[in-house]
Amino acid sequence: MTFNAHTPNAPTPDESPSAGPQPVQGFARGRDEGRRIDLPNWSMLVKVAAGDTLGRLTVLEGRMGPRQPGPLPHVHEGHDETFVLVEGRLRFRVGNGFHTAVAGETVFAGRRLAHGFGNPFDEPARYIAILTPSGYEDYFDEVAEHAARTGSLPGEALTRELMARHRTVLAPPLPDPGAAPPPEVDAGS
Repeated sequence: MTFNAHTPNAPTPDESPSAGPQPVQGFARGRDEGRRIDLPNWSMLVKVAAGDTLGRLTVLEGRMGPRQPGPLPHVHEGHDETFVLVEGRLRFRVGNGFHTAVAGETVFAGRRLAHGFGNPFDEPARYIAILTPSGYEDYFDEVAEHAARTGSLPGEALTRELMARHRTVLAPPLPDPGAAPPPEVDAGS
């Protein structure tokens, strides 16, 4: 549903050089509406796209399956990310800290700050991600195209290449003190 672009007696959209033109339409998208981005055991719906906001922000609804490691820790040069957990739990790295977020919690990762997240738990998770400004959803489109073509996510070298196109680099790994220890291997096997 799209809302009217002009309401009587409402201020006209700001078109000053410093702010630039403002979007002049609103809309509502249903629970399962939006452009789909499908990855193995992880999907996203683009609920508010760059074209809707003149590139100012993107809103994604993500659904991450159980035991999904998520993206490698990384650093964005050009945008901030806010995550709001709707269902389940996700494990986040932000800077040098780690946090298990539960439904109702918000996690913010500003640009130039190492971060990553995944779902090491046995239940699925659903979250809203807000990217300011827009653009990084194009990275996920490229990853999804690769996954559709090959059946798997890109390896580290291709991930670095794709991220670089979107002003992002991988962050140095950092051990998560709250991570479950790897299962013990029976030496007698």
